Amino acid sequence: MSQTRITIRPLRLTDASDIYELMHMPNVLWGTSLLPSTSIDSWYKTVENWVYDERMHVFVADVQGKVTGIINMRAGTGRESHVGDIDMAVHDKYQGQGIGKMLLLTVIDLADNWLNLVRLEVDVYTDNERAIHVYQQF
Repeated sequence: MSQTRITIRPLRLTDASDIYELMHMPNVLWGTSLLPSTSIDSWYKTVENWVYDERMHVFVADVQGKVTGIINMRAGTGRESHVGDIDMAVHDKYQGQGIGKMLLLTVIDLADNWLNLVRLEVDVYTDNERAIHVYQQF
């Protein structure tokens, strides 16, 4: 049995179509406040904004060239410059394989060792037990 290699890397502009697909998966949509009608053009603009925003740090989980998970952390400004706000999603077909944990470890390392953030915040629905389980590990 071969093991799937998961690579965590920074977001690229070329990831936009994979992000669109990921964010429209039923389990992902259920755990967000996003509308299913969000167009692919809108996602291309969002990805472009994320790539060029210096306060936005976005990483993806890559399996054989396909984005299977995403995490973004926006560093705060002013009185909240010590705070990072996190959003994360994992493709329906890849949930339960440790991708969320890998993505979280990546931004925690960035927050602790590079950005000197002292608090990370995440919003999650109270009935999203899978996500809560991942977050409670930290």
